[in-house]
Amino acid sequence: MPRVDPIPVSADGNAVTNSLLARVMGRCPDILNAFGGLDAAIRFHGRLPGDLYEAVRRATADQIGCEYCSSLGQLEQLQVGPAQVRTGLAVAFAQMVAEDPSAITDEQFAVLREEFSEDEIVELVAFICLVGIAGQMFGAVMGLEPTSPEEAAEYQQILERQLAKRARSRAETAAAGPQP
Repeated sequence: MPRVDPIPVSADGNAVTNSLLARVMGRCPDILNAFGGLDAAIRFHGRLPGDLYEAVRRATADQIGCEYCSSLGQLEQLQVGPAQVRTGLAVAFAQMVAEDPSAITDEQFAVLREEFSEDEIVELVAFICLVGIAGQMFGAVMGLEPTSPEEAAEYQQILERQLAKRARSRAETAAAGPQP
């Protein structure tokens, strides 16, 4: 049982809005809305691919100790290839931040700059620190227990739909060409 009672499940909610994390954080709706807005702004409207953020989230969940976050899915073995270099680098960096944020060096940022722009680095660090690890720390401190396999599968389906919607929107924007 969480350390703070969650708000009731909403009849019109889904696996994300009715998640244990959202229902505990929902005791302070302004905080939940701000946290959810930041997550969506980065994950679904940001510069980097959404699956990169999910890989980062999965890679740090056990490390931070949030049983709920861990239950949403574990990091699968990353494929090796040019397309996965950025994801692998982001995951490794996130794990270093989770291990000891004060140990991050200028040299590690130099390695990030080999694959990411300055704007992408800001976005990546914001997700790692303000959404990924922060949400996991919240879950660990609040004692959120794992979710059911069914809820985890529904969470992944919602995430996949949002990422597909993002990809369609970007493809439509690219097909339309530059706007005057």
